[in-house]
This record gives sequence, C-alpha cells and structure tokens, in this order.
Amino acid sequence: MKFINDLNLKKQAEELGVSVWRTPSFLFIVMGLVTMLVMTATYYVARNYDDPSVLIIAECVVVIIIFSIGNSIIRELEQMARTNKLKTEFVFVASHQLRTPISAIRWETELLLTKRSVGLNAQQKESIERIEVLSNRMTRLVADLLDVARIDQGKLMLRTNRIDSLPIIQEVLKSLEPMIKEKNLRIIFNQDQKIAPIVGDPGKIKLVFENLISNAVKYTLNHGKIEIKVERVKCFLVFSIIDNGVGIPENQQELVFDKFFRSDNVVKYQTEGTGLGLYIAKNIVEQSGGKLWFKSKEDVGSIFSFSLPVVEKVENCARANKCSIILPDKF
Repeated sequence: MKFINDLNLKKQAEELGVSVWRTPSFLFIVMGLVTMLVMTATYYVARNYDDPSVLIIAECVVVIIIFSIGNSIIRELEQMARTNKLKTEFVFVASHQLRTPISAIRWETELLLTKRSVGLNAQQKESIERIEVLSNRMTRLVADLLDVARIDQGKLMLRTNRIDSLPIIQEVLKSLEPMIKEKNLRIIFNQDQKIAPIVGDPGKIKLVFENLISNAVKYTLNHGKIEIKVERVKCFLVFSIIDNGVGIPENQQELVFDKFFRSDNVVKYQTEGTGLGLYIAKNIVEQSGGKLWFKSKEDVGSIFSFSLPVVEKVENCARANKCSIILPDKF
C-alpha cells in the first residue's frame, strides 16, 4: 500500500505544494527510465565497435546524464527543505509576536470582569466574556504553533522531573467538567488507586493528557462513556483513554499523527480544532522516552494509549532490552 501511495504523483504534488514533474518520485522514475534507456543504447552502440574508446565515451555520457538528473533531484529536495525551514521560522516568529497582544487582551478582559464590572449591563458582560473565551482559544493556538515550530526545529526542551500523574489527570478532568456535564458523559477512573511516579516534564505531560482526554470528550456523543486506565508494564506506566465515540475511518488512520490532520467524520461533530494536538502529544511522549499509539474503529470508538518511564533505573527493571512496551490487541 505504501509503495502504491508513493507512486501517486498527483497526491504527492498536492502534499508538497509543487507541480507533478518536480516531485521526488517523478524525478526518480525519470532517472530510472533514462538510465535504462541510455545503458541499453550504450550496449547496442558498443557491440558494433571494437575500439574501447567508444565504450569509454559512451559510459561517460551515461554517467553525465545520471549525474545531471541526480543533481536536479538534489536541487528540488534542497529547495523544499529551505521552504519548509522558512515556513517553520515564520510560524515561530509570528507566534512569538502574537503572544504579547493576546496576553494584553486577556489581562484587560479579566480586569473588566473583576475590578471594573460596576456599571456594565448584562449584554456588555456577555460580550466581554465572549472576548475572554476567544482570547483563551487564541492563546492555546499560539502555544500549539510554538510547540510545533520547536519540534520541527528540534528545539523542544523538556525538563526531567518526578511526576505524580494522578493529580494531573484529576485537574484535567476538572477543567473539562462543564463539557462532560453538558454531554452527560460517564467517566470511569479510579481516583483512589496508587500510581507509581513517572519521569517527564510536568507541563508537557499535562498537555498530553489534556489533548487525549479532551479529544475523547469532544468526539464522544451525548450519554457516552470514557474510561481512563493506568497499568504498570515492566519499566513503564501505560495510560489508556478509551471512548465509545465516533472513531477514526480506517483509510485515514495512518494520517492521525500528521500536523493539521482532522478526520472527515469528526468535523461534523466538532468544527473547532487545529489538528495539532496529537502531533504535539506524540513528540512529547517519544522525547520523554515513551510511545504513543491507538486503536480505533469508526462509529465504535477509540483507544489512545501512551507509555512513560517510571522513576527507577532501567537496570533495576531486569535489562534495558526487556523494558519494551507490549501493544494491546486490536480494538
């Protein structure tokens, strides 16, 4: 299937934003065909001449042609790499510049709603509250764009601390409580269980929980069920968020962790969203020494799981090569 997708030149051109004849796959195909044709022609030309100089000249022509096509491929790849770098740098700079005015808007709205609310009528308060909600959404978007830019540049810096994950999960669930109550969802999570401490960056690990649990809440229909499970697997804790929501179509599952991806079936249930959450979460988890994976079936539900190392040396967990995560069975 991957081989067939690689040969889909039109799709590749759309993804890269270039014309079909400039895609790497097209250039490689042309290079292969030209190489075969030139070498075949060289064979037929050379066998009619006894002079070795003819063969040498023919081989030089072949090498020149191959190098010329190879150089074209390299130039195109370099151009795409430069364009991608410029795009990432632009996103980084633009996001940084947006943080200041958005922070000012949030501060002013908070001031209006707390200390300067006297004299405001109900409609005015409602408008200011709407501005506050939108500014909070913009703050989250800017933060996501900054994280994506740092990931693309290899500059996402994570602290390594001892983390108690139970309070983080409780805090995330509390922040989502209004939406959970509005949709009348049933949350299954044993808040009295003892969970071993893990290693990671507290702020970023909280972001992973926020992205995965909020996705489950958003894409589970009214009166649905969400279960959060925690289990110890060798040197890791494995967290699983299980829902009976809309699921992900099978033909789109390979794109789930791509930037800006949102499956076709979720847009009709939740129009808001950037498609950056899972991309960021996967990079945070992997950079923290764990893995993130999922199982999903459309109209049945999804299981998103991720692992993080516990606070103890790998040597105490038998051997490093035995501290691997066993993926769950199919959904």
